[in-house]
Amino acid sequence: MIQIKFVYLIFLIVGTSLLTSGITQFTYSQEISNFDTIRTNKLNLSEPIYQALSGNFLAAKDLATKPFKVTEESFFEEGVMKNVGNVTNNMTFINSYLPGNIIQAKGKGTINDEGGQKIDWISSDVGIISTQGMSFHGVILFKDVKGEMFAFLNNTVGIYSETPEIKRTIWLMK
Repeated sequence: MIQIKFVYLIFLIVGTSLLTSGITQFTYSQEISNFDTIRTNKLNLSEPIYQALSGNFLAAKDLATKPFKVTEESFFEEGVMKNVGNVTNNMTFINSYLPGNIIQAKGKGTINDEGGQKIDWISSDVGIISTQGMSFHGVILFKDVKGEMFAFLNNTVGIYSETPEIKRTIWLMK
């Protein structure tokens, strides 16, 4: 009986101590935080600026085998770009195949419209190899515009996703 009262007394002291320090910390954090002024980046997933329609693998070459396999791989896509229309996307990636079925990639390429205007891009990507195929997610920087059609993209950053089910889709960060 004395042991049970002793345990309750310890819980009472520890609980009171935690409650008191918790109230003090909560009050302090309320005074220095103003969540109304936090700004976040916006990403409208319902409005991609680029959607690949079809793609072809062009070439691959091995650049290294140790400590990890590194390849250079080239692709060609046909797609649709918001405010531009039908486009082609010529891409080259340097892929490092890491343990755990992970690919770290750096890409570069050029998107061309039907009238000969174009914009270059660079990207940093992470891929995962699964039983369904490869999925990639990356950050892309558009630069070096050649023509008015792509002027709205100059020096903008976007993110992209590509899965075996859904071809490359790019959204702008605002």
